[in-house]
Amino acid sequence: MVSSDCLDWLRFACMDITAAQDLFIKQLNPRHRPIEVILYHCQQGAEKALKAYIVQHGPLTKDLQTHDMQLLRQACARQDTHFNKSRLIGHCANLDPFSIVVRYPKHNLPLDSNLAARGLNSAKRVYNFVCERLGLDKGP
Repeated sequence: MVSSDCLDWLRFACMDITAAQDLFIKQLNPRHRPIEVILYHCQQGAEKALKAYIVQHGPLTKDLQTHDMQLLRQACARQDTHFNKSRLIGHCANLDPFSIVVRYPKHNLPLDSNLAARGLNSAKRVYNFVCERLGLDKGP
């Protein structure tokens, strides 16, 4: 049975991914999309999904109170080696740069709608992977 703490983390993850998706879809002109905000919410959604898996299997220790997607994925892999799949590693790596850097001016990341679409895809894949491993229906 999935814990209420885990479900809370997944609910917040889903909200982040849904917000990113809504921002992407509602702005039809790609030049006016808030790419930084979209990518930030993508990263946050995937991060919270991984943390959901972690809290399902124990406490979220201080060392896991991080934005580091690879560190969180590795913590999940200690419980379930399926988290070592190369595609999941790639999706986490795609999202890792968007936790902090895009939240502030003068970052040097080249951002465009294609990157936002890839970020959304990665966030959904991580979220759905976590749901699958928990035996839950897939999300956004």
